[in-house]
Amino acid sequence: MSPRLAFLALGLLGAVGLSWADPAAAPARPPRPSLEGLRAPPGGSWAQVLQGDRVFHGELAGGRCSNCHGWDAKGTGNGNDLTTGMWIWGDGSLRMVKATLMHNMAVAPGMDGELTPADVDAVAAYVWALGHRQR
Repeated sequence: MSPRLAFLALGLLGAVGLSWADPAAAPARPPRPSLEGLRAPPGGSWAQVLQGDRVFHGELAGGRCSNCHGWDAKGTGNGNDLTTGMWIWGDGSLRMVKATLMHNMAVAPGMDGELTPADVDAVAAYVWALGHRQR
């Protein structure tokens, strides 16, 4: 594209409130949930919450939780918001969160990553902590 044509295109985009973006650039992710205000669940540990955060965001065990629940854990069309403290499938206990994870893993095998039992416990602790954030 000639410099003059590029200048005109940018001006036209600006006039209608758009910006020129690199089509190869990935869309910006929302911020990752802060660990501030999170606490370990009864029967869980802070180490599990930290491990669960890493699994949830795909940094351990090939975790894919954020694919459906969003990088910010606020949900998508495929997974509910995990930050509100509103529990769709039970009472919000650590036991219920883990049972829901296990059910979802059974319904869609392999969609969650290569999670070990310890990874599942960690993700359950992290999801519990997100929904029970101290405000």
